[in-house]
Amino acid sequence: MTAATGMIDLHCHILPGLDDGSPDMAVSLAMARLAAKDGITDTVATPHLFRGASNLTDFGMLGRKLKEFQAELERQAIPLAVHCGVEVRFSHNLIEEIRKHRKNIVLAGSSYMFIEFPFDYVYTGAREVFFEIMNEGLIPILAHPERITTFISHPERLFELVETGALVQLNAGSILGHYGSQVRETALLCLRLSMVHFIASDGHNTESRPPVLSEAARAAGSIVGPEAAAAMVRDNPRAVLEDKGLPYQPDPIHPQKPAEKHLRLKLPSFLRPKKAD
Repeated sequence: MTAATGMIDLHCHILPGLDDGSPDMAVSLAMARLAAKDGITDTVATPHLFRGASNLTDFGMLGRKLKEFQAELERQAIPLAVHCGVEVRFSHNLIEEIRKHRKNIVLAGSSYMFIEFPFDYVYTGAREVFFEIMNEGLIPILAHPERITTFISHPERLFELVETGALVQLNAGSILGHYGSQVRETALLCLRLSMVHFIASDGHNTESRPPVLSEAARAAGSIVGPEAAAAMVRDNPRAVLEDKGLPYQPDPIHPQKPAEKHLRLKLPSFLRPKKAD
């Protein structure tokens, strides 16, 4: 089985009219066709939660949208199964929200949940909150940390969270350079440092952010090997849907302390020490 067969997209804004993703059913169906053509069999719909204007507030509506969309997929004979999830914005009252909405904020009824940070900073005390999340019996997955300014400048901060037990999901577009060179270099660095567990599309539409994975999986495979890359788009996401432990979970490597002397770690240009004048 290749990476492009039986893939599962854990992170996609495919449900119509819920956030800044698909605006209507026509776009959602077009996204689904793209995903199925790319080799994706399952998608987790993850509208934003606790995130300003594009924020889901009605969990009942989410359930209805999901049911309507799955029925339309079946009518259109599009071979894609869609599961329920959300993308949760980090906050210091997150534990309170988890206790209040636990069954609605996990991925596909599992013990896994997505957490995203604002793009321009990471909260002080985030590590302690992650400990509390895990004490609640949940496993946090960091959504696209390669796009967060703090992690771009200080990848050791991401290492600390992964070492704590957090998991990492990269966007396919980040690996392919769709968000710029710094994000791409950070994504590749995370792969080299064994800090990545999932690659997902974070799809929002059919053009600038399509719900496809195969090209990014092939690119990741050139760094971590094809089997590890396949695990990131197939085996690990399947484990989430089945609420099992991940089959692929390598030991992370500190950005400034490579585990083996022969590992020649090429830091992104913006992280390399500047030469003295």
